[in-house]
Amino acid sequence: MNETPKYVKEVQHILANIHENGNGNQDTEPHALTPPENEIDIYVEEDRITIIPRRLHGIAINQQDIVDSVAEELDTTSLPTQPASNVATDILPFGVFVLLSCIMSIMFQFYLLFNPLTVSVTLAARSQQVSLIGTLQLGRALNPITLSQSQTAPTTGHGHQDAKQATGSITFYNGQLTSVFIPAGTTLTGNSGVQIITDQDATIPAANLPQVSQATVSAHAVHTGLSGNIASYDINQGCCNGVKAVNTTSFSGGQNERDFLTVAKSDIDRTASQLKDALNQGTQGALQGELKAGEVLSIPACNPTVTPDHQIGQEATTVRVTVSETCSGIAYNDQELSSKVTQLLTAQATKKLGSGYSILENPQITVTGAITSKLVTLSFRSVSTWVYALTTKEQQHIKAIIAGKYTQTALQILHSLPGIEHASLQFSGFGDATKLPKEIAHMHLLLLYTAA
Repeated sequence: MNETPKYVKEVQHILANIHENGNGNQDTEPHALTPPENEIDIYVEEDRITIIPRRLHGIAINQQDIVDSVAEELDTTSLPTQPASNVATDILPFGVFVLLSCIMSIMFQFYLLFNPLTVSVTLAARSQQVSLIGTLQLGRALNPITLSQSQTAPTTGHGHQDAKQATGSITFYNGQLTSVFIPAGTTLTGNSGVQIITDQDATIPAANLPQVSQATVSAHAVHTGLSGNIASYDINQGCCNGVKAVNTTSFSGGQNERDFLTVAKSDIDRTASQLKDALNQGTQGALQGELKAGEVLSIPACNPTVTPDHQIGQEATTVRVTVSETCSGIAYNDQELSSKVTQLLTAQATKKLGSGYSILENPQITVTGAITSKLVTLSFRSVSTWVYALTTKEQQHIKAIIAGKYTQTALQILHSLPGIEHASLQFSGFGDATKLPKEIAHMHLLLLYTAA
């Protein structure tokens, strides 16, 4: 049977002393339901002794003293004790970590302070176009002005002339007591050498002396060209059985084949257009001189007259075109017109669109005509764009009703607003982007107005 080791006995002795001191009396009878008031765990190994206090009430225990006592009792001073921990070495890393955590926390708070979550709310307002056609009694008539200008331009038309035979007549004289018949196609030659041929049969009656009888028939030159245009009495000779042939008038109509320039319609139109542009500038400048301060000029009508010195198709190398233009002007106050038309548009827009809409920009106004009698009546056409407007108070209200709302809920609210065509949200900064900021100061409202 093995003997109990000495160091075990010594440990048992120490534990007995501790238990006795902890109870403060000699009563060592254990109570079944009462746990010991003082407990320690002692681990003895071959090369070390470890003591762990569990419950120590009213007893100051120095771990190193107990270890030293156990070591003396065991007479094993060679056994090393558990080294005491170096507090500075253990605490330093933890302290650095805590310090860095505090610094990072402060920096994060500053970041949140200067970079809060903000949201840009973009609202596209609904727009509508309103058109108006009407008349207004406005303005005064200016004295009419007439200007005239002329310009010569080269012609560009082309003409062609075929060669033609000259035509005329031949008179036959008969001094004989018998009639003479001369068939058509009889050829006669004049003093110029031009040959003429008769076109008709001629029967010359017998003469009643001392009067001679005569007959006249048509004739033409044998050859085409200008040479056939013989002068009077170029043919004055006897022929055909004692009959004398004479051309008592000159022949005409003979012409050579040739190409030549003519007046084209475009020649007149082009020249007239250039003259009209120059006249328009002149008449407008003259009428502008009659305006008073704040007035603008409207020219309802100008009546131009175009006069060429050659007609279309006529042979000519140049054509001179004259244009006369008479213009009557109307002067009116532009601001007064804009104000009155805007009033009419406002009434129509309110009737058509209802309240809440405002005009986006000045209306486009075109004066289309004028009637002058005792008063001047202007005809006009106008187009304007109207958008749903949000006052500053309404914008603040919109911010308030969506503050702190979830993104989807806020968009539903914005799309339900009257006059809003589209809404979008754009977040920036740091925070929960699924919800809008609660502070309206962190909301920016952007209104977009686009033409319809």
